[in-house]
Formats: sequence, structure tokens, C-alpha cells
Amino acid sequence: MQLDVVSDTVCPWCYIGKRRLDEALAIRGREGISLRWRPFQLDPSIPDEGYDRKAYMQAKFGSDPDRARSIG
Repeated sequence: MQLDVVSDTVCPWCYIGKRRLDEALAIRGREGISLRWRPFQLDPSIPDEGYDRKAYMQAKFGSDPDRARSIG
């Protein structure tokens, strides 16, 4: 069986899903299972060179530094 996994390396939910998949495969065993990892970008509008993290978080979640810090 081939299992396609679509994941973004910086997504916390994708990380949780990967850990749960690892646990399930450890219980069941990996025999007969082929994993194929597929990329997913949470925000494809980010340029290759990236953004300043602080400025990006403030633009996305507001200018309250405490709120942006608690989210990011």
C-alpha cells in the first residue's frame, strides 16, 4: 500500500500528524507500506528569500506584540 502524506515542514499540525503516523506505524509495522511525502506550502505568497519574522507576524496577527509573541 502506498500512503501519500501531504505536509508543510513548518506547520505545527503537520508535525503532530507526522508523530501520530510514526506511532501508528510503530504499532502496526511498516511492512507493505510505502510512504511518499508530498510538499504543501501554508502560505505560497511568501517569496523564496522569506520575510522578517517579526514584521510578518505583526502583519498577519496584528500589532500587539504580546499577541504576536504568543502565537509565534
